[in-house]
Amino acid sequence: MTAPATEAIATPDRRLRVFVSSTLEELAAERRAVRDAVARLRLTPVMFELGARPHPPRDLYRAYLAQSEVFVGIYGDRYGWVGPDMTVSGLEDEIDLSAGMPRLLYVRTPAPDRDPRLARLLERVQAEGGVSTTPYRDPAELAERVADDLAVLLSERFARPAAAPPGLAAGWLPTPPTPMVDRTAELATVTGLLGDPAVQLVVLTGPGGIGKTRLALAAAAAVAPGRDGTWFVDLAGVRDPADVPAAVAEAVGVSSEGSRPVLEQIADRLAGRSALVVVDNLEQVAAAAPDLAVLLARCPRTQLLVTSRTVLRLRGEHDVPIEPLGTPAAGADGAAEAPAVQLFVARAQQADPAFRLTAATAGPVAEVVRRLDGLPLAVELAAARVRTLPPRLLLARLDRALGGALDMGDPDVDVPDRQRTLRTTIAWSHDLLDERGRALLARLSVCADGCTLDTAEAVGADGGDLDVLETLSSLVGHSLVSPTDTGDGEPRFRMLELVRAFAAERLRERGEEEATRTRWAQHLAGLGAEAGAGLAGPAARLWRARLDAETADLRAALRWAVATDRAELAVRLTAPLVRWWWAHGLLPEMADLAERTAELPSAAALPPDLAGRLAWARASLRIARGSPALAVPLLDGVVEDARRRDDAWLLGHGLGARAMTLTPGDPDVATLLDEGLAHLRRSGDGWSAAFSGMLRTAVALAGGDLEAAERVAGEARDLALAAADDQLAALLTDSLALAALLAGDLPRARARLEEAAARHRRTRDLEGVASCLEALAALALAEGRDAAAARFAGAADAARAGLGVARWSPQQALADRLREALRAAMGEEEERRARAAGAALGPWAALDEALA
Repeated sequence: MTAPATEAIATPDRRLRVFVSSTLEELAAERRAVRDAVARLRLTPVMFELGARPHPPRDLYRAYLAQSEVFVGIYGDRYGWVGPDMTVSGLEDEIDLSAGMPRLLYVRTPAPDRDPRLARLLERVQAEGGVSTTPYRDPAELAERVADDLAVLLSERFARPAAAPPGLAAGWLPTPPTPMVDRTAELATVTGLLGDPAVQLVVLTGPGGIGKTRLALAAAAAVAPGRDGTWFVDLAGVRDPADVPAAVAEAVGVSSEGSRPVLEQIADRLAGRSALVVVDNLEQVAAAAPDLAVLLARCPRTQLLVTSRTVLRLRGEHDVPIEPLGTPAAGADGAAEAPAVQLFVARAQQADPAFRLTAATAGPVAEVVRRLDGLPLAVELAAARVRTLPPRLLLARLDRALGGALDMGDPDVDVPDRQRTLRTTIAWSHDLLDERGRALLARLSVCADGCTLDTAEAVGADGGDLDVLETLSSLVGHSLVSPTDTGDGEPRFRMLELVRAFAAERLRERGEEEATRTRWAQHLAGLGAEAGAGLAGPAARLWRARLDAETADLRAALRWAVATDRAELAVRLTAPLVRWWWAHGLLPEMADLAERTAELPSAAALPPDLAGRLAWARASLRIARGSPALAVPLLDGVVEDARRRDDAWLLGHGLGARAMTLTPGDPDVATLLDEGLAHLRRSGDGWSAAFSGMLRTAVALAGGDLEAAERVAGEARDLALAAADDQLAALLTDSLALAALLAGDLPRARARLEEAAARHRRTRDLEGVASCLEALAALALAEGRDAAAARFAGAADAARAGLGVARWSPQQALADRLREALRAAMGEEEERRARAAGAALGPWAALDEALA
């Protein structure tokens, strides 16, 4: 008789595996001592030994390491054997492959005959951070240290939550409002797949409303304790596949910086980590699936748990179809045990705490969930009505509303049967609304990622007497709209995506789509103008939070305005938010949209102030993309027009941008920046003056005018702090540190760099970290720590190269000066090697070392 399939149960011999890495003959006594120490802890030592095996040695130790949980490295004098097809020894290969594992490293001391290659390996490992080396004198002392350290490691590793990895956001998972009903078998399947290191992509498929998200959250929560990080990416508000990498970046805390693709920047941060990324609602942007495959290829220890209505058709994809909840058989007893009935009862009691499943209600409830095929969303929508429609009336109303639709189904042959039923269920719930509710639901469908109450009022009122607040409350009561807490006390109202798609169909049927989208985009443009002013005031943090929540809608509205030849609306949506677009790494997208806007027929009728802003934006973005010559004609026109109209803001920015098109050393650079800065101060825009001051400071530092650098950077930093912009304040603090350093005040320079580093960490600004590291390199050089200086400079170079960010010419002059000084102090070859070590170290670890 075959035993029933159950969740795997570990046998008593399945204990935590500890991989022991060392040279064999040289450290034979140490290996025996460590093996015995591990075994005494009731753990399993995993050790490569010489002898006949049906596999090559490299395949053996790599397989052993892949199946282990803890890495212990022991090092003496020898570097180890380098195979004929390898560039490093097996010893170095093992430690590189162990990245991301808990690691304990022990170094015999003294070791006067240590191979220089082993010494460099140990220096590199120590510089990478996250692990330290422990000295030992003899095998007995080593065994004692290993036993103690393993005991401490296990208690810390498994009893404490992991901190957020350097440079990444702390992982999180949304908390569902109600417990998951049933899904025991599916949960075991998903967690089993995620527990297999060979599985990188798990996709939960099924129609909308089937419960994919709820199951994904439960599975992710179950496996999260064993991961370096777990992140949740909600794509419900994303419409363009090109925006998916940016959504993933935002979730994991990677800022889109420079010209390098954001997907590559994400891969750089996740590489080597045991990460789980939950990607929810991928179906409407399924064309982005190949991008996710690229991410997985570059991050072999990263797993994706995806929810989608369709399979992705990627290699290595593990599809887990999600079926409806079980329903009771017709005429059978025990309805209360059916999962669909349990969900109905739980949701009904949310709507009416007095509801109970009784002998009188069990039959009608069972029939309702059967008629709805056990689809979770359909069941929840029906159960939410129990306060006004008891189960018997609910069943009768359901019969009349659905009629023969359940049997006839959707005429589209490629629509799954259950999705047809769900569509009909939403239609039935929609039909229970009065005309005001139907109108508001349809109009709110234009909001890409939900809306606040003020947006709902602007979009939904249509100049009539519709009471939006009261009607919105009715939609919430019908479970067609859900309020979510945004953390600032103002709820954001969202629809499930299938409900939103249904409502969009109704909007088109009403013939109101263009008028509603126009109100929506105009409201967002007005919001942007208000936010643009607010970003420079005491409420800047609140405005940033509001704009972050509106990102998807702002981008969608901008694309719609361009696609429908509304140039003025497109410029009004973007112009007031220059600093916000810049801080969010969206300039490449803005560059394309700015050029397309300029080509629209309606652009010829732009008012002069908006035409000037569009021209300045196009020119500035051309400079950012490395084509300053193409910006010159546009900027000359901008400056001339702004002078004629006395537009201080545009004139200041135009002059500053024109300065950036000049060649290094041109005396007009400082002149243009000084005049531009004066006009920006006159405009009253403190943030713009601070940004321009940062550029002027770079020129002063490159020219050795330390008094001007200190004065301008100090004033600009105060303006940035007043505007609550940590990112800009941090960059200006870097500049102030350089001014102190060039003046010979090393303690003051270090204090300023410590302050700047704290701000860079808070904003997770990688380009800013590169700027800080360059200043720290100059400080280390001044302190006589040449090798450390070169490592920090190498880490900064690697960060900039990874982002695709170039330095402006005055900044490049300072970087060239630092390189020349390092080569003079160390020699070209030694400087090159130290820079390479810094590049391997990484910017965040280098920052930690520099400030230690």
